[in-house]
Amino acid sequence: MPEAKGPTQDAKEPVVHEFAGLTMGSTYQVKFVGDTPLATVRAAVEEELAAIDLAFSQWRPDSEIARVNAHRSTAPLPLSPRFAAVLDEALRFAVATEGAFDPTVRPLSVLYRDAKRTSRPIDPAALAAAKARVDHRAVAVRDGMLCKQRADVELDLDGLVAGAACDAIAARLVALGVSGFYLDVTGEVLCHGEKGPGQPWRIGVVDPRSDAFGGQAPTRIVELLDRSLCTSGDYRNALVLDGDVVHHVFDPRTGHNAPHRVVSASILARRGSVADALGTACLVLGEAGVRAQWPALRALGAQGALLLAVDERGRLVATEFDWPPEPR
Repeated sequence: MPEAKGPTQDAKEPVVHEFAGLTMGSTYQVKFVGDTPLATVRAAVEEELAAIDLAFSQWRPDSEIARVNAHRSTAPLPLSPRFAAVLDEALRFAVATEGAFDPTVRPLSVLYRDAKRTSRPIDPAALAAAKARVDHRAVAVRDGMLCKQRADVELDLDGLVAGAACDAIAARLVALGVSGFYLDVTGEVLCHGEKGPGQPWRIGVVDPRSDAFGGQAPTRIVELLDRSLCTSGDYRNALVLDGDVVHHVFDPRTGHNAPHRVVSASILARRGSVADALGTACLVLGEAGVRAQWPALRALGAQGALLLAVDERGRLVATEFDWPPEPR
């Protein structure tokens, strides 16, 4: 999500250092203030992103998650501390959202990617077989070990990896003494401190109608101080199969896109992994589901939610849950 410009300040504008690059098949961007050398900050960021990629990439055969998914056995498998912590948190989200977020969703993700590559509809028999292998209750982390009840369970942690990357990078930058920074990893944002005295980081929530056509027009502005903003949208990775629009955020419990009109779910939270995972869950749950589960989502760390839906007339309709007022 892009940084939004704030009102003109009378005080001297702070010097903001920034750099960007490629990661996770997408991009990252960092802006920071203070005296820490840019080279030092960049080295720390790139080191964390490299470690995240080596742990969680679905595209490299030497990643830890590739090794985990190749482990077709119920025998316990040792995990790195980073992987064990992220998976353990993902499983906690899965339990609390009653499976709306599920880290064992990889069989469905593979079907979607194949359909997108071939432009062929998903075979119902293949869908049923994949769905049978999706069940977060078949996985546990015990004493740093992966324990599976089914040998054919496979993990996909992409639903919170970008947010977890923001958390890891933020911890490194705080340790380096960076007083204020803005992190954007594949569109998931975390901000710490201020941009300048009395100048919080201002972030725009993208209008999904503009993003679908390559734009970045914000529909809402929010000020972030020591917290994260993550958005999941059905418009970012969709395809048309047999005249139906299908997107990548499946309901893990059904194997299908959820039957509601919500196209975008934005979550505010202290930690990026919380905002990232719950954004995915809320896009599955829809307005009624989020309303019913909002106390539980708050208990998980959600501080606010903004759901954007398209009504029967094509108008964008917003539903807010503890969402902050628009800054002046």
